[in-house]
Amino acid sequence: MSELRSLLEELLKRRRGFLWLLAAVLANGVLFAGVTHRLANKQDRLAAEHARLSLELTTVKQELRLLEESAAVAGRNAEAVRGFWRDVVQEWEPGLTEAWDEIDKLASESNVARGRTAYARELLDSGLEQVKATMPVEGDYFDLVRFINRLERSERFFLVEKIALSQSETGDRAIQLDCSIAFFLKGGAPSPGAGP
Repeated sequence: MSELRSLLEELLKRRRGFLWLLAAVLANGVLFAGVTHRLANKQDRLAAEHARLSLELTTVKQELRLLEESAAVAGRNAEAVRGFWRDVVQEWEPGLTEAWDEIDKLASESNVARGRTAYARELLDSGLEQVKATMPVEGDYFDLVRFINRLERSERFFLVEKIALSQSETGDRAIQLDCSIAFFLKGGAPSPGAGP
């Protein structure tokens, strides 16, 4: 019993040390809880940020794919435009004369007769000059249809803008077609004899 009392007296003498120890343990517990809570919140924030960045990366990849497809289409279009300028559009000389020759050739192959042709010029913003030609052609219905088809399929890029059918003035079975077409030349001055 005396040993127990001496132990209790000894503990009472060291009470101040135990209080410091208890305070240190409590401070450690609070610090541990705070750090653990902060790390858990940080982990949640990092997971949310990772999900947001993954979604943003997916969106950016889709935009990049669309831009790459658009760039490829633009490249193909640019090549088509260069080909149009290089292969289809010709200089005023001899382009205008060659265009009239081709119209005459197509009319002859289609068995239609072309009348006097009038034309007007218009300079476009692109640097091209648009030539609009108006001409009467005469023949039977199927020959006129064949002529229009050949005009539209010509490599010279004739645009059939307007057609109007009327009875031929000669009074036979022929039909007269008033035809308005357009084609393009590289801008420039035509020679005095370049008209039809």
